[in-house]
Amino acid sequence: MNSVQKSGNRNAGFTLVELLIVIIIIGILAAIAFVAYSGSQNKAHKADAQSTLAEVKNKLGEYNADNDNYPLTGASGATTSNVDTWLASSAGGNNTTLSQKFVDGNGYTYAASPSGCDNSATPCTGFTLTAKGTIFGGTSPANDITTTN
Repeated sequence: MNSVQKSGNRNAGFTLVELLIVIIIIGILAAIAFVAYSGSQNKAHKADAQSTLAEVKNKLGEYNADNDNYPLTGASGATTSNVDTWLASSAGGNNTTLSQKFVDGNGYTYAASPSGCDNSATPCTGFTLTAKGTIFGGTSPANDITTTN
């Protein structure tokens, strides 16, 4: 009698389909984690930009109290230069960290007002500070943060 002996011993391991399903699930979870991580990073950058603007606004209030006007707007491409120079000076509190952060190259701008003020015939009586939206993952100017005095 020919008896076929069945082996109940399958090769231990996973099939290709099972492995592909696991890889796909891991990929989906990684994509979800990446989106959540980048969103929280953008929120942190936005909060940092808001904090920087608030610090500069407070320091400009001190400048105005001492000088009865605000600094002039710097040259095109370096609008923050006069503010940065003052922040890093002893009168500005030797705040080099803030003066190095609040620069045009980092996405910040400063504009004294009224337009064309020169602090002699026409004093600068106000200002506008802007953090470009590109600092925190947004678009500029749609997501820019602007503060005025």
